[in-house]
Amino acid sequence: MTELRYPFGAVAGDYLRAIVGLGFSLYILLGVATPFWVSVIFGGMALLFLVFGLRTVQRHVAVVALSEEGIACRELSTKTIYWRDLEQLKLRFYGIRRRSQGEGSSFMQLVLKGNGVKITMDSSLASFDLVAWTAAKAARENAVSLDPASAGNLLGIGIDPDQAGPPPRNPNTPES
Repeated sequence: MTELRYPFGAVAGDYLRAIVGLGFSLYILLGVATPFWVSVIFGGMALLFLVFGLRTVQRHVAVVALSEEGIACRELSTKTIYWRDLEQLKLRFYGIRRRSQGEGSSFMQLVLKGNGVKITMDSSLASFDLVAWTAAKAARENAVSLDPASAGNLLGIGIDPDQAGPPPRNPNTPES
């Protein structure tokens, strides 16, 4: 069994955004006399940044356990999908913005469903490529059909569920 986590660097920006957003919202709410409607707006913003911060903590402490039998994700509770029960795999690509050199900042999200359980993880997870390959292999073994976007995204990151072994290590993927 392999235990994987989100490295601190993958969530550091989210922590910073949550702290700055919550701090600014609370400063406006508590430090400046404002009309009621402004208090409602900044109160809502403070609540959103608080929830975003709590979700970031939840993601940071999450542990994904990968084994030959299945995958488990431990956050507030533990969710487990056995590979024999895998019913759906979706791999989505999200491009965020373009940089001046033509390189984009982007991430992928893997959603697995089986036996009434849904597990979602993103590409900042250590050894994400191994998780995606293992899930794609299980999908093939269970005759789960992949939608065209998911199949294309798997091939786009060098994962062919029909290959005999896991994909070659991506040197840009952090170790667990």
